Amino acid sequence: MAQVPSLDWLDPARDPALFTLVVLAVALLAVTVVFSVYAVVLRIRNDRREQRRTALAARWQDALLTALADSEKTPDLHRLVDPNRQLHFVGFVLQFARRVRGEETGLLRDIVRPFLGSVVARLDSDRVEVRARAVQTLGTLGLPDHERRVIEALADPSPLVAMVAARALAKEGDPQYAEFILAKIQRFTVWNRPYLASMLAAMGPEISAGLRRGLADPGLGAWARSVLAEALHIQRDFVAGDVAAGVVATTDQRTAEERDLLVSALRLLAEVGRPEHVPVVRARLETHDVAVRAQALRALGRLGGQADLPLLVEALDDAFAWSALYAARGVRDAGGRDFLVEAAKSSDRRGRLAAQVLAEEGAR
Repeated sequence: MAQVPSLDWLDPARDPALFTLVVLAVALLAVTVVFSVYAVVLRIRNDRREQRRTALAARWQDALLTALADSEKTPDLHRLVDPNRQLHFVGFVLQFARRVRGEETGLLRDIVRPFLGSVVARLDSDRVEVRARAVQTLGTLGLPDHERRVIEALADPSPLVAMVAARALAKEGDPQYAEFILAKIQRFTVWNRPYLASMLAAMGPEISAGLRRGLADPGLGAWARSVLAEALHIQRDFVAGDVAAGVVATTDQRTAEERDLLVSALRLLAEVGRPEHVPVVRARLETHDVAVRAQALRALGRLGGQADLPLLVEALDDAFAWSALYAARGVRDAGGRDFLVEAAKSSDRRGRLAAQVLAEEGAR
């Protein structure tokens, strides 16, 4: 008869360290098995969910297209939507809404209107992602019927939900929505400034007056005002020159946000300013902040004239490369092209800058 192998080596009293390693190995194996089984279950569940969605989409698609072509067929489509599938149906229509504009968006909004109550209820969810999805859906398919709830979402505790609401309202391009977004602009400091500026600018010139009012308001905060300055720059709002000059003249440089505001205001002033704004630009040439000085030189080149050539020529030797380049372009724009032609004959730094700026003329 075969002998049963002895398990004395597993005796914890005999070798505690080995016993501990064996227990840990068994435990890790058990955890691995549990997670593997869980992953398989999740995969099966997701596959089944996707199959259901595909089947529902196949059921609704032809009827939806028919309803878009003939609104009298909308009740036939509604009869295909089971009460427990209303959220799925709204999500299905949302995919269409993201690919269309104008009249078709209005038709899709009419089609889903009876089912949006289930979406509104999700605005009170404790989960951020559920509220964000609900706001996105209502912002796309529920305006103007549910505009109050989308506007209220600008004050949601989650910055993500608030930003989704702002983007949804901005896409509508309605000036009245811009007022609500601007009132909450301080909430979005965690977001990218160029992105916010582009979002606001895309709402059109109808909101430019509101952007100018915000830029002129010191109580709004430097960060928010810099966003508005960038939006006005994108819009090339030529009425904003006086406001931008006022910001340049009165803003301190004690904080990084104030410095960013100055940079944005100078960039705006270079685009929409007038010769009478030159004195406030000259005053900023004395700063030790390289970014502010660079934008001041850019604005001076755009707005100045022959009297400013000495300042611009002196700045060709600026240690900051961008300042020197803006100064060289300023020399050209202020009427100093002959100086650049002569300087380009040299191989020193001024000569290289002059040659680069002259070469840009041929590229335009």
